[in-house]
Amino acid sequence: ATVSVLYWTTQLTTMFILSVGTDLYGRKQNVKLEFPTCPTMTELINTVESQYDVLARSSRPAGYPDVPFKVQTFQIYDDILLRWVDLYSSAQLTNGSQIFCFQPESIWHSDSQGIIPEAKDSVTWTTPVGSPRRARIATDAGVAPALSEKLRSVFYDIDCGNKGYILYSDLRAAFAKADMEFTYATVGELFTVADTNRSGHITYDEWVRFAIKYPNVIDALFFRSRDMGSGMNASAYPSYSSYVDPSSVQRARESQLRQYYTDSWQGSVERQRAASEYEAAKREADAARLQKELAESKERRAWDKLYYSPSSPRY
Repeated sequence: ATVSVLYWTTQLTTMFILSVGTDLYGRKQNVKLEFPTCPTMTELINTVESQYDVLARSSRPAGYPDVPFKVQTFQIYDDILLRWVDLYSSAQLTNGSQIFCFQPESIWHSDSQGIIPEAKDSVTWTTPVGSPRRARIATDAGVAPALSEKLRSVFYDIDCGNKGYILYSDLRAAFAKADMEFTYATVGELFTVADTNRSGHITYDEWVRFAIKYPNVIDALFFRSRDMGSGMNASAYPSYSSYVDPSSVQRARESQLRQYYTDSWQGSVERQRAASEYEAAKREADAARLQKELAESKERRAWDKLYYSPSSPRY
């Protein structure tokens, strides 16, 4: 037990958390994403697209199109300027930053921050760019199923051999087939959270409680399973190699994003002015903070000298 506590303490002190908001079908969403270190822009984009694509599918109202979630650009809330500024480099990220994600222009969402709700906790995972699991095999229609239906479907898909419970190996295989790579948590940690009575397997009741706590994990497994056609145990699903080379797709996506940010910043006087203003305000705030610390240190030394001198009231 001591080792476990120490392990989690070490984990928590090194966690890098970002709150990322966006608009889905006219409703503002905000989730906490966990990383072991400050992510690169490519890692951030890939993680946001993986998370919000599933959330968009699970919350899509009837009559709205099933469109894959794509990141167009970001803004980050600047605590010094007290306003939103364009996010163009991971150097602007700090632990706990609030980010807003803009999608390509569409009538189905509102690309303005407005009032963003408090960020919700979630298990952060990502799927590599170019993976077939990011493709839509089946087009969603109608209203998304209720959580109870999804968790039941996923449970029986994962339960290899219809045992009536889920083993660690079953859960690990399900995440692997869904191509879900966790950015911070591990499959073992999730299994431990779900296996509340420490029996070494997850019963259906434990799975229900886990689904209520982490619905985004259930949604991801459910939609990946449905895209595969016949569930997690389907052997007829096309192999990874039958698709285009994922590395070439990733390079193309990264090149596209670099070009977008280069074009959006090149020759923009307003954004250059904003960047200069930001740097000036940051330098001014740093100088004021340093001056305050020096003044407080000087005051403490003066009080210490007065308190400990022979002529002070102490003596």
